[in-house]
Amino acid sequence: MMEHDWDYMLSETMEVDDVFFGAVDDGGKHGRGTDKTQVVVGLSLNEKGHPQYLKMETIVNLTANTVGYFTASNITPGSIISTDAYSSFNKLTDEGYEHLPKVYRPKEDKNHLKWLHIIISNAKAFINGMYHGLDKKHLDFYLAEFCYRFNRRFEPGQLFVILLYSCVVGVKFNYAELTV
Repeated sequence: MMEHDWDYMLSETMEVDDVFFGAVDDGGKHGRGTDKTQVVVGLSLNEKGHPQYLKMETIVNLTANTVGYFTASNITPGSIISTDAYSSFNKLTDEGYEHLPKVYRPKEDKNHLKWLHIIISNAKAFINGMYHGLDKKHLDFYLAEFCYRFNRRFEPGQLFVILLYSCVVGVKFNYAELTV
C-alpha cells in the first residue's frame, strides 16, 4: 500500500501539520516535549475545500529540513499550503510554495486546518480501534494503510484489486522479519 501511494504527488491547496501518535508514558510530557512518535501530515483539498488525498510520514522531529524533505517528496511546487504558525513551516516559502501560516486557536477559528484535524482524529481512532495501539517500529505501515484506504474511499472496487496486485508483486516478509 505504501509503495503504491509513493507514485503520486499532492497538489493545489493543502493543509499540513504535525501530530503525535502513541500513549503518554506515566509522568511524561505532552505536546512537542513528548516521547510519542511524531508524524507530519499533508492533505490536499479540492476546489470546494473538501479533502482529496492524504500522506503521512513519521519524523524524528519537526525542523525546517524535515518540512522541506516532506514537501519536496510529496507536494507539487507552487501549491498553496496552510499551516499553523510553527516556525519550521516557514521553510515552505523558500521551497517555492505559497505558505499561509496562521496561529492555531481552535476556540476562535474552527475552520483553520479543519479537515486535517478531523482526519488525524480518524487516523488515531482507526489505529486504536483496529489495532488497540501499536509499536513505533511499524507505525509508517499502519499510517500507509490508513492513507491507502482514505485515498481510495470513492473507488471501493479499485481498493481490493490494487491491494491484491500489491500482495502478488510486493516484497514478502516472514514473521521473524516483522518481529525483530
